[in-house]
Amino acid sequence: MKVYIEDVIVDNLVINFIILFLTKRIVKSKSKNVFLVIGSIIGTISSIVFCIFDINDISLLLFKLFTSVLMILSSFDYISFKKFFFNYICFIFNTAILGGMCFFISYSFGQSVNIDGIITYNLSLPMGVIIFVIAIVGYILLKIVNVFRHKNKLNTFIYNTILRNNDKELELNAYFDTGNTLIDKKTGKPVFIITYKNFYKLFDLTLEKIVQGKVQENLKDAHYIDVGSVGKTSKMLVFCIDEIEIIQNENKYKISKPMLALSYQNLEQKLNCGMILNSNFKECVE
Repeated sequence: MKVYIEDVIVDNLVINFIILFLTKRIVKSKSKNVFLVIGSIIGTISSIVFCIFDINDISLLLFKLFTSVLMILSSFDYISFKKFFFNYICFIFNTAILGGMCFFISYSFGQSVNIDGIITYNLSLPMGVIIFVIAIVGYILLKIVNVFRHKNKLNTFIYNTILRNNDKELELNAYFDTGNTLIDKKTGKPVFIITYKNFYKLFDLTLEKIVQGKVQENLKDAHYIDVGSVGKTSKMLVFCIDEIEIIQNENKYKISKPMLALSYQNLEQKLNCGMILNSNFKECVE
């Protein structure tokens, strides 16, 4: 059976990289992908050597062992023998999985298959191209599944919320954040965080007026509080509105005279909401 060197190069570059990439994800290595490419090139060179020279039996086994060790050392940092051995076992496991997939494709769709140290086949496309397409499709599907999973996870923390102030009423999605324990020191009340987009719907105040501090006549009990972590603090505008109603399934929680803080973050894009609830909001329910 004829073996085309360009097919060997394409097949091994793609398949070796996928094997090393899967190994990287399993062992949770921080190795850069460029080192995986180097490891793939080493594996590809060894395959070319195997095709050119007649290597059999024990020599073949030792040659493959040496190549696999060299690929691991080139792709991942050597921290300890234990870590190296774990990387190697994962590499062998992924090699077996991908090898089985290659054999299945060759046997199922190839016109002829020959097993003699390596698998040679006769397909209309190089095996590397087929595996690459499968990997890309699988990666995209995995990303889509993760997006829906993340969205469903977020939805369990999204509450329907109604804000009322004077004659205005605003309904929006609010995210229940267990990490939001912000308290207004002046009033001692928990602070809810609202985006500027929704703030503007309630008060019609421009950013220019807010920056200039011309909000006292429009907002009730308006003042600033310090927020942030150690070594990095900023001031956040806090004010009071008439009422918040939080709806969780069949439960309704009404909070009178709650304190809201203005945020300029795009929560709609990040969390699919326009407001962040305080983790202690139930303590304020009437």
